[in-house]
Amino acid sequence: MRYFVSIVLICSAILLSSQSVPKKLIGKWTWIETSGGFAGEITNPKTEKCEVQIEFTKNKMYSEWKDKQTVHCQKYFIKTGKSMFSEQERPIITYVPKPGNKITLISDSFEFKGKDTLILKNECHDCYTRIFVRKK
Repeated sequence: MRYFVSIVLICSAILLSSQSVPKKLIGKWTWIETSGGFAGEITNPKTEKCEVQIEFTKNKMYSEWKDKQTVHCQKYFIKTGKSMFSEQERPIITYVPKPGNKITLISDSFEFKGKDTLILKNECHDCYTRIFVRKK
């Protein structure tokens, strides 16, 4: 019980000190490619025979669907911090698992390419970079 209370208090403190969500991040995004991992593979909807969509809301909820089935739905927050991919600090998305859920997503640094492309980079060695385009 102490462990659970500690986690809740830490997450609450982090959420209160987090940055606001960039307007450009808000919305639904469609997956177009993933690269990286130990083998350096490249996958996309055609190779995986599936469609993936994600959504970031202004009230800090993250949702992910694979072939229209919910895969993830959880809170997130954004903080500027040291990224594995840059000497400069970058905005990093941290996903907050629901109570009782032992599975958590790896934090992502993010950047935009043009006005409609989102690049999410897992903040870990041998992990993945995912590219999404804004859903119209």
